[in-house]
Amino acid sequence: MADVQKKLIVVLGATGNQGGAVARRFLQDPQYIVRGLTRNVSSPAAQALAALGAEMVTAELDDVESLKKALKGANLIFSVTQYWEPFFRPDCRAKAEELGTNCRKYAYDVEVQQGKNIADAAATVVDTLVDNGFLVSTLSSARKCSKGKFQDLYHFDSKADVFPDYVAPKYPELAAKMSCIHTGFFTTSHNILPDSYFAKQPDGSFQMRFPCNPDKLVPNLDVNRDSGNFVYAVSQMPPGKAYMAGQYLSFKDWAAAWGRVTGATITYKEVTMDEMVAETPDKPCGLEVALMFAYSSDPGYDGGMELLTAEDIRKTGIDCPITTVEESLAKQDFSKYLKK
Repeated sequence: MADVQKKLIVVLGATGNQGGAVARRFLQDPQYIVRGLTRNVSSPAAQALAALGAEMVTAELDDVESLKKALKGANLIFSVTQYWEPFFRPDCRAKAEELGTNCRKYAYDVEVQQGKNIADAAATVVDTLVDNGFLVSTLSSARKCSKGKFQDLYHFDSKADVFPDYVAPKYPELAAKMSCIHTGFFTTSHNILPDSYFAKQPDGSFQMRFPCNPDKLVPNLDVNRDSGNFVYAVSQMPPGKAYMAGQYLSFKDWAAAWGRVTGATITYKEVTMDEMVAETPDKPCGLEVALMFAYSSDPGYDGGMELLTAEDIRKTGIDCPITTVEESLAKQDFSKYLKK
């Protein structure tokens, strides 16, 4: 009888960074039953969540029917989609070439379709969702927020074109129960862009090199530590709001924090987009991220939108801890850069 009062949260991408953090946080609350969706329930990550008490279920984002089945009975849904996985996969790059498009646009198309599939499936369970039951990870619309300047910042628009732009007109009842959660730069992104974050100089110092204004405040998120706490806090808020998860800090101050943590000397230099592309081994990746950093300068990573932050949530009396950039960096191992 005790389970009657429990709420079921279905977490998409439960074995990934955001989904995994969300699943682990809700598993700490006995009021919730956690159902994690993944492609492979036998993976170590899936088994680890199962050991914590999650019900792990197989579902494919490309298969709407599998999603409808997996979402049945949901009271809350956490949705996250993936751009970079199809972007980097060799078979997807081959498919993009076969279709006569580039891997950046191909990954956009994949993520948009998967987002639409999630929304279509979620709409079938809207009646069982609580008032703030559709919690979606998204980003700002670069195309709209830049007034057309950024037409092909694909990994932003592939999220915004669905959450909220597809959901709002097609499923107004679902949109009424939706909260949009924007995520900042991951504090671990240096693993993907080491040559831009920590370019070794002839004198042994380091230089952080992005096409972004050194003083522009941008959000930074410790995705594994804070995504779960943030989504859990948002779930206690009224529906229909938009948020930014992370600490706002300029890249100049990010570099200074890294210097304090490591003891290394580092400076920040604003470079051109062309320079960043040239310095990135994977050129399509270099272009996609260079556009992101330029967009982060103007109008801003958040698109200039007025998004609620952890501080705003705390003002309502809801606990919402956020790790600072320096705290996050202090927990990481940078020896591979320092030994070069």
